[in-house]
Order: sequence, then C-alpha cells, then structure tokens
Amino acid sequence: MVEVRMESGLPGLTLALVESHGVCIEAATAELRQLCAAAATAARNAVAGGDTRRQAIRGLLRSGGFKPSGRNKPAQEYLLRTATEGGQLPAISNAVDLINLVSLQSGLPISLVSLDRVAGPLVVRVGIAGEKFVFNRTGQELDVEGLLSICESCPGGSEPVATPVKDSMRAKVTEEDHHLLACIYGSQDAVSEAELHRWAEELAMGLDRFCGADRVETTFLP
Repeated sequence: MVEVRMESGLPGLTLALVESHGVCIEAATAELRQLCAAAATAARNAVAGGDTRRQAIRGLLRSGGFKPSGRNKPAQEYLLRTATEGGQLPAISNAVDLINLVSLQSGLPISLVSLDRVAGPLVVRVGIAGEKFVFNRTGQELDVEGLLSICESCPGGSEPVATPVKDSMRAKVTEEDHHLLACIYGSQDAVSEAELHRWAEELAMGLDRFCGADRVETTFLP
C-alpha cells in the first residue's frame, strides 16, 4: 500500500485510506445510480451523524486556521445541498459516483486521488501560506493555507494535491487511471473507530463491485 504519514499537530483527525488497483473508470451502472438516487432521497430526512458531525468536521478544518464556509465548505456539505435541492447526485463516473454516495451517506468528506499521476509517499499536513492548486477546468484555484491537505512528496518538501474541500485537477481520476486512493476524513469527536471502519469497508466493496478493482487495501491513521 502507498506510504501515507500524518504530521503531528492534527488533533482529533482520523483517516481511513482505501487503495484500489486495476479499476476501470467508466460510466456508473444503473444499479449504482439507483443507490445514489436512494441516498439523495434519504438525505432529505437525515444524514449519519447529523449536525454534530457536520460541526465536528468543520472544527477539524478550522484547527489549522482555515475558514470552512461559503465556497470553502467541506465537500460533503455541497453533496448534501445538491441532493436535497436537486433531488439527485450528479453522474460523473463509477468511481466518483461511488465516492459521492459514501460521502453523502456517512456525512464525511472523501478525497479521491489518482496514484497513476500522484506518486507516494504522501503526507497529511496543514497547508502553508502561498500554497494553492487548480481544482477545475476553468483554472480556479483553492488557497489551502491552514487547510488539512494530502500532499505529494517532492524535492525540498511536499505539494498539496487533495483536501476535504476540493481535490486538485492533477489528482482527479480520469478514464486512463487504474490505481486510486480514497481518503475518508473522520473526527474522533463525532465518528467512532467502528463506524469509520464500516464506511471504509463499504467503499472497498463498492470499488470491487462497481469499478472492477483487482485488489483493494484499507488502512487507518493514526
């Protein structure tokens, strides 16, 4: 499994890392889309952890000085808004739709990184002043100063490629990718170890079932 280490000074953060090999990125099956539709309907009534979990995740993002509000809300909050206002989750690809499904159901943000283009070892740390990355095709940038970030090691340091808010264009999965890493961000204040393991298992089974993964490995930090 790809090496991922967590820097000190990240109180309350827990991570579930799900690495999949040999996946086939394509349109989601009708079955997966039906599950997404059902989750969107259910989300109108309740999401796992409710407001307690939402506030705990926001607290994690604030711990480094980041402000998780407005356009910088945690990713699962955008999914919930999309599901409740539009009545469905967007259809993107099997892997992304699966990530969105588990994120909506769990109330937790999840990053999805292509390990075909982002090489390990990786480090999880807080972004520093001046660090940004492009997150969409129009060239918009996310300023990650103070934000929990998954970073790729590079000469002289590390470079942020994914966060609980948005992932970089460089890390995003395409049809050419076959080696993926999903990172579920949890809070010790609002997500038990057993529940985090359950969501990681759901994601691992989905990668096998809906994305044709040859092998899926799961680990947890800290």
